[in-house]
Amino acid sequence: MSNSERLPLSRGMQDLQNRFNTMMHTINSNSKVAAFMSSSVGQYLDEHPFLALLLLVFTIMSAVPVGLFLIFAVVTSLLACIGFIVMEGLMLSIGGVVLLCFLFGLVLISLVITSFLAICIVTFSTTMNYYHHSSSPSKQEEAADCSAISYPDDTESKSTLKKD
Repeated sequence: MSNSERLPLSRGMQDLQNRFNTMMHTINSNSKVAAFMSSSVGQYLDEHPFLALLLLVFTIMSAVPVGLFLIFAVVTSLLACIGFIVMEGLMLSIGGVVLLCFLFGLVLISLVITSFLAICIVTFSTTMNYYHHSSSPSKQEEAADCSAISYPDDTESKSTLKKD
């Protein structure tokens, strides 16, 4: 019974070994791998398999954190750019609203000052016209005053004429 159980296990191992050899042959026949293996680093790693395995495991295990860090860096950079654009837009909007409020206040102050000056001008003009009319006689009053003026020479001559 143990022979029958070992027989399928050894066939499974032989199949696995054949697949592994086929895969290794495919990898080693790649031109980039052949160029790397002919270099001094490739030869050193071929002579020290534990170091090659350590480097392979480290590279595979560090791929996930490095990849996550790169994704984090890209996402934060994009968010920073978008945040800067949003913040810049917000600041410009706030500045525009403040400017509009300031200009609206200036319009109100200008309206009050202009109204005050217009009232002062109308009041001054009316006062000056009233003062001018009250101090100088009008044309009708001048005409009436001119006709009522009696000359002393005329009155004496008229009275002497009546007596004669």
